[in-house]
Amino acid sequence: MKLLMLLALAAAMVAVQACREKSECRELLHDVLQTEDMKEIIGSCMEENGIVPDLEGRRPGGRRVKRSPHMVRFISRLPEEDQTALAECIFEKEGLLTDDGMFDATTFTANLIAKLGEAEQTEQAEAMLAAIEDGVCAVEESEPNMMLVFDFIWCLKEECKEATEPSSEEE
Repeated sequence: MKLLMLLALAAAMVAVQACREKSECRELLHDVLQTEDMKEIIGSCMEENGIVPDLEGRRPGGRRVKRSPHMVRFISRLPEEDQTALAECIFEKEGLLTDDGMFDATTFTANLIAKLGEAEQTEQAEAMLAAIEDGVCAVEESEPNMMLVFDFIWCLKEECKEATEPSSEEE
């Protein structure tokens, strides 16, 4: 049951990691990065690798106390070998490992570009596509590492917000 609670959080892990407020950029990222079986993939990878979630910050019954970048914190606090094992497992199940066992950034980026292209063409989608195409936000083939993917997603969200939301100076 505790693992299921973490899995519910993990479904939105990529889009929520650094943002508490609702934004169109965050919502778009959630929509294009969410896969139907992501919860099951993360759960099975954690189970296969003996990784147990830290459930601090939860109320009785498993409800979250507040929205936070819990998954990013959780992963970043794991020993490096557990971070790598979790990333390898998730990327393998998502088809994002090369034959050499490296994170396949080309496939990941191509899939994201395709999903953004299929999304309603809003300012947000166009800003994210531009950030990828212009190389402002990039992720490269590397050893499996979830934090690199989180950093890439964070960059996209920030570029999107900068391009489409009024700045605090204008308010």
